[in-house]
Amino acid sequence: MAEFIDEEIEVRLAGKPGLPEAFVWRGTEYEIVEVLEVRRILDLRTAWWRRRHRDYYVVRTDSGETFELYHHRGPGKRYWVLYRKLGA
Repeated sequence: MAEFIDEEIEVRLAGKPGLPEAFVWRGTEYEIVEVLEVRRILDLRTAWWRRRHRDYYVVRTDSGETFELYHHRGPGKRYWVLYRKLGA
């Protein structure tokens, strides 16, 4: 069962544009060993200043845990969020 987290995190990007390589959550750094899924959600139905464009990533870490995180790319501040923990 997934554990909802929804906390902003710091992410280190890999050589490929936009792919996360590691992230820090609650003072612990998690190395990403595999990106399992990538999907992009574009909000084109609302006015441009209210849109929420997000890139979602399902990743497996070196500790064997699976997380879903997203990069918010809409107007204003761009940031990363640890959305949920999917399992160990």
